[in-house]
Formats: sequence, structure tokens, C-alpha cells
Amino acid sequence: MLTPSPQDLRVALARYADARIEDARRSTDATARAVEDAAYTLCVMTGTQAVPQALHVADTMLGMRATVSPALRRPAARQQDDRLQTA
Repeated sequence: MLTPSPQDLRVALARYADARIEDARRSTDATARAVEDAAYTLCVMTGTQAVPQALHVADTMLGMRATVSPALRRPAARQQDDRLQTA
């Protein structure tokens, strides 16, 4: 499974939330379809089959990225320079 970028995942989550809000505000065939489409997109992006699972997996995916040490995000050359300075 390809892992979606954090930005794409956030956009999909926002699209789903907006669709749910609009559908709750005034439900029409179009708003119901927008919820279905957004839910399908989330499920595909997270490799799940149900919205609650998709939301949980999306939160986990975004949380894992947020907890990665900044040192691990630096290019390898920069990490090596940092090690030489502290030695």
C-alpha cells in the first residue's frame, strides 16, 4: 500500500468533515453522495473498509509523523556534520 502524504491525508479528512457537516445541516442526495465519496477516499487512502477504522488509521499515520525525532528528518549529510561538531 502506498502511504499518503500528511497533506493529502489532512485534505481528505477535512473533505470528509465538511461533507458530514453539510449533510447534517441540510441533507440532500448531493450531500449524501459527497459523504460517501469522501468516506470512500479515506478508506482507500488508509487501506481500510470502514470509516471508523479509516479515521483511526489516519490519526495514527499523522501522529507517527508528528512524533518522529527532528534528527531523523534531517538529510544524512547534516546528521554527520552534527556528530562531528559534538565529538
